[in-house]
Amino acid sequence: MLSFPHERRGPPSLFMEHTETTDQINVARPECFLARQPIYDGNREIKAYELLYRHDSADGSASFASGDQASAEVLLRAFLEIGLSTVSPDQPVFINHTAALLTMDPIVPPDRCVIEVLEDVEVNSMTIACLERLKGLGYRIALDDFVYSDVQVPFIRLAHYVKLDLRGLSAAEFRSHVEILKRFGVRIVAEKVESAEEFENSRALGCDLFQGYYLREPEILRGRRIPANHISALALMAECMDPDQSAAAIAAILSRDASLVYGLLRLANSALYGSKVRIRGPIQAVSMLGVDRVFRWASLLVLSGCNDSPLGYLGIALQRARSCELIAEAYGSKPQLAYMAGLLSTLDCILDAPLADIISPLPLRAQFKRAVLQHEGELGAILDAVLSYESGSFDPAVQSTFSIHKVQAAYWEAVAYSASMMVNLKAVMADSAR
Repeated sequence: MLSFPHERRGPPSLFMEHTETTDQINVARPECFLARQPIYDGNREIKAYELLYRHDSADGSASFASGDQASAEVLLRAFLEIGLSTVSPDQPVFINHTAALLTMDPIVPPDRCVIEVLEDVEVNSMTIACLERLKGLGYRIALDDFVYSDVQVPFIRLAHYVKLDLRGLSAAEFRSHVEILKRFGVRIVAEKVESAEEFENSRALGCDLFQGYYLREPEILRGRRIPANHISALALMAECMDPDQSAAAIAAILSRDASLVYGLLRLANSALYGSKVRIRGPIQAVSMLGVDRVFRWASLLVLSGCNDSPLGYLGIALQRARSCELIAEAYGSKPQLAYMAGLLSTLDCILDAPLADIISPLPLRAQFKRAVLQHEGELGAILDAVLSYESGSFDPAVQSTFSIHKVQAAYWEAVAYSASMMVNLKAVMADSAR
């Protein structure tokens, strides 16, 4: 029986002389931002929120180059990085959708999400079919910045809400639109309400809901960005697209990237999915969510371009995880848990936050958390040995349990493994780009 040292040391730098083959991590914009603007009823009670893209805390408007990217980032930030329970604990959220996003099922459940169709989405057979499918799944449909024409009738028949812009329509046009839309039985949202007079007039005309600066300006929310390596997300998408692939195989791809594991566990354990058991690992998460929902999530990661960390991070994370796994095998411990412990131990560098703040919310066993955070028990000792060797100071306390030759052999095998995995993942990215 091995005896394990109890001394706790802070983790040394990842970038000592033994990790010269990797690039230094550049954590870009560790915080993420989102704006929400309430939608009120005639009694000024909040009935929903519209979620709006924001680049940073000083960004007063939704300025972006790509509508697809902006909408994808809103979905990710609302659901994972800030959390829908913070963004809107009870009310549904209106989220803008481009034509491209209409082809994908949202990761937000139907009872919490209203699909807001942007005004530049064309009415054609494809978009009509997309809305019919989304409505069949239980999602409500809203038409944004609506201007009536006969061409729009198929969209109106599928919609639950139609938003009329008080700034974009004359008083006569606004009144005419309300009269026409009432015949379709949709709920009418008066948006850009900027005075008490506009609020009272639109309510008197028969509008059901109201949104604008007079009622409340958009509020900026902030959260911690969860970096998702672009290559890993593409590899995950590729696995999900294979109809013969099992949950175990997909979980194996997920398990090779710490940020993907972190995001997936948060996704699976969200109260929005109503799971009665805590999801503790990638295979269980994939089985519970289903391959289709995991694919949607990976698609959003790729579309949003959340690749703040360069490839050097992934190489380091793979290297450390594999080192822990090999040492566990050599000493009769638990290789899979050791691999996961090594992987998660890199998250403080990636997310630029204390490791305890990152690990604590995850639904992991207390013993496993202590292994990662306090280096307790067998797994903690293995992690300690790898960190010690990485730092170039394999001290006597570690050597009393682990042979430096075995740790060294594990380290260099892990370096080769990491390099090989990087080549394979780059190939997946290249194939996906074709």
